[in-house]
Amino acid sequence: MAEGKQLLSARSRKILEVLAERMIPSGGPDYPGSREFHLPDKVIAMFGAFSGGLPALRGVLWIWELLPLFFLKFRTFTGLSDQAQIEFLEGWEKSGIFLRRAALTGLKAMFMAAFYGDPEVQKRIGFADGCLQPLTKIVPPWSPEEAGR
Repeated sequence: MAEGKQLLSARSRKILEVLAERMIPSGGPDYPGSREFHLPDKVIAMFGAFSGGLPALRGVLWIWELLPLFFLKFRTFTGLSDQAQIEFLEGWEKSGIFLRRAALTGLKAMFMAAFYGDPEVQKRIGFADGCLQPLTKIVPPWSPEEAGR
């Protein structure tokens, strides 16, 4: 997916790669992560499918890049150490302020949708084709229809 690299500046691409690695780390115990599945390219493709999607992605990336400066970290997100990046994101996740938690949830959703939407990831986690097929009829156990079975 070399085209994904050209759609963002080198700096924006770096921010995306670092955030992707923090959300879905590579070399995890259950399955490969961000780098192995080229998650940044998948996010770029996902946003590129919408009119105005890439400018929105750039905006989101730069907001997260600059946020630590507003919280007296004196560095941008990519300038923080790996551990400091994790702690910064965990602080948002555990915040008592709803908007901070919601912002992090939105960031997570962006990466999770691209990651778990990949057929290879679905295969590796045991997602079976057709497992979301509608049932012909759902009968709850407390239903009168169930009593006759």
